[in-house]
Amino acid sequence: SERYEAFSESVKEQIEELLSTDFEVRFPPDKRIAADWTQAGASAALDALLADPEVDIVLALGVQASSVLCCRPELPKPVIAPFVIDVEIQEFPDSAGASGVSNLSYIAYPSIVERDVRAFQEIVPFDSLIMLANMAVVEAIPQANERTREALRGLGIEAEFVSVGGESDVASILESIPEDAEAVYLFPLTQLSLRQIEDLAAGLAERHLPSFSFVGESEVQMGILAGRTPDTGYLRLARRIALYAKRILEGEEAGTLPTAFALGEKLTINMATARAIPVFPPWSVLTEASLINAERRAVERTLTLAGAAQEAVLGNLDLRARDRAVAAGAQDTRIARSRLLPQIGIGARGTVIDEDRAAASFGSQPERVLGAAASLRQVIVSEPSWAGVSIEKSLQEARVQGFETLRQDIILATTETYLNVLAAKTAERIERENLRVTRSNLDLARVRRSIGAAGPGEVFRWESEIAANRQRVIDASAFRNQAEIALNRLLNRPLEESFGTQEIGIDDPSVVPGGERLQRFFRDQWSFKFLRSFMAVEALSVSPDLKVLESLVEAQERRLASTGNAFWVPEIALEGSVGRRLAEAGAGTEPVIPGLPDGGDIGFSEPDDNQWSLTLAATLPLFTGGSRIAERAQATEEVERLRLGLYAAGLRVEQRLRSALHAAGASYANISLSRDRAEASRNNFELVTDSYARGTVSIIELLDAQNSYLRAELAAANSLYAFLVDLMNVERAVGRSSFFATPEELDDFFDRLERSYEQADPFGTGP
Repeated sequence: SERYEAFSESVKEQIEELLSTDFEVRFPPDKRIAADWTQAGASAALDALLADPEVDIVLALGVQASSVLCCRPELPKPVIAPFVIDVEIQEFPDSAGASGVSNLSYIAYPSIVERDVRAFQEIVPFDSLIMLANMAVVEAIPQANERTREALRGLGIEAEFVSVGGESDVASILESIPEDAEAVYLFPLTQLSLRQIEDLAAGLAERHLPSFSFVGESEVQMGILAGRTPDTGYLRLARRIALYAKRILEGEEAGTLPTAFALGEKLTINMATARAIPVFPPWSVLTEASLINAERRAVERTLTLAGAAQEAVLGNLDLRARDRAVAAGAQDTRIARSRLLPQIGIGARGTVIDEDRAAASFGSQPERVLGAAASLRQVIVSEPSWAGVSIEKSLQEARVQGFETLRQDIILATTETYLNVLAAKTAERIERENLRVTRSNLDLARVRRSIGAAGPGEVFRWESEIAANRQRVIDASAFRNQAEIALNRLLNRPLEESFGTQEIGIDDPSVVPGGERLQRFFRDQWSFKFLRSFMAVEALSVSPDLKVLESLVEAQERRLASTGNAFWVPEIALEGSVGRRLAEAGAGTEPVIPGLPDGGDIGFSEPDDNQWSLTLAATLPLFTGGSRIAERAQATEEVERLRLGLYAAGLRVEQRLRSALHAAGASYANISLSRDRAEASRNNFELVTDSYARGTVSIIELLDAQNSYLRAELAAANSLYAFLVDLMNVERAVGRSSFFATPEELDDFFDRLERSYEQADPFGTGP
């Protein structure tokens, strides 16, 4: 068998590795005998080896050979039979978890068929199942088929066996599967080559038949839909055989070696096969499955923490909308300034009056008149207009600083969300690993049950824990998706667009600019106190939150000054106009010049069609009903209100900065402590797991150790992200992001920090 040949080589390697330092290990070619797939052939081969004086230990690497050995009442030399299917059905000797027979060591597995079929049904529902079985194994253990049928009937499944012999080819196997078959389960078909297994898997997929492999992961790689046994299980089996060989050679009685062994669990699904059938595994299955040939969309972009912040500043819609508001506000300053610039206007007017009134006007008001005029007004002195320009400049600066405040908020939200994505990914990975560990503990429970060290309730308890673990994996996956959607919204990207992330470390200069230069201030009480005071001064000098209020105070102070100037500064303006009568018609067009009785002229002149005027006006209201006094009082109170608000805001900024630094200091210290806790929890969990496997501790103690380990792992993973989130909050409290600072600016900051620290008095009050 190609399969057995590979396993034999693995066993040989493990034995040589484990025994070669203490023993001379030899595997003579003439002592390796392949039977002919019959009980008689296996028996004859074993007789020859047991009688051979040059052979010290016999390994029965096959189901039939293991069955023949375990049925013999006496054995002249130590033997190891590692392929015992079912101790109870085969009626093999069993004494307190060992064979109890001199020189007989065998390895048995808790039945995995029922476990496999349950997993198979989770992937695709079915009521009947075709089971392809090795004809040689069926002949060796004829009662196994009926027992399997009975077990599957308990799951509501009717099983039909199809025997596969050494002469079977893939075409004949496929022909033997009924047309109405719903699903196929493959026992180890060791007489088939690996290429034939691939062809069989392809044929089953072509018939749209879901398939499940007893062998597990290796056959899923060949095209079978799914399997639950990991390849590492067979490597562990080879190591167990080598360990038993060493213990026997060191003097232990083979009949006292434990017989129970678990191959482990790892659900593997070939997604290429699933798409070909087609089958769509539910979410509950995918929570713990290892997927082969998963059809993943290529991730076109990979985000870093700094890159995400920079992309958000360019693309965030809220920030772009505020930018437009700032641009619109800039026009208010121009509008205010326009009142101080010349105001020029032109106009035209057509007038029609009644005929008799026009006739009686002596030519001064023609019946129909069309005229044009132009006007000019230039303010020379206007305190309200001057104040308006200054106030609008201050208000525009407030808008600019308000934009910077929102920009800092967006940077903080983006970096926090990015770190949430990393934390969610880590939590999902840890929860999946915890599920794998729980599966391993379920294996141990089944082994304990098989040797009588535990009851069925212990197995059920682990199965319940697995269900709970799977729920947590689903929740962790959902939280990761939500965090990724939130980040895409902040970046103005399609909400479910995939992206890669970059793992980060505390010493990564792209994450913690200054790295070691900054961390030194978190390591002792005095340095940390100095850092808080220094950063508080920085925050009060650069915080855009304070600059907004400073600009508003400046605007209100100018308004207050304007209300005082209004009492003595007049408004002076120069106004001029020019006009011309363009056309006239109807009654009253010809002027009537009155004369003396003797016909003489009284001297009236006739005006032409042009007119102009120029006026210099100065106005100063003397009494406005008390409104100017009220406006001044109001402006005074507003200035005081804003100054108090600015002072209160300064306290809030400093409080936020100092609180954020205290949080960062605590989370920085927690990084190493949480890692120590995780390491201790892991060591404790390994010890308790080993004790549980040996039956010296209860399931409750193991569950407690596992849950403690899980919490410690999550805390250790999140401690770095918590520190970085706190650090981002420190930068937001200051109002300046290191992601947008040049290297020169960063060097200048740290140089000032370090110079101030060197000059500070550690026994005084600090900077």
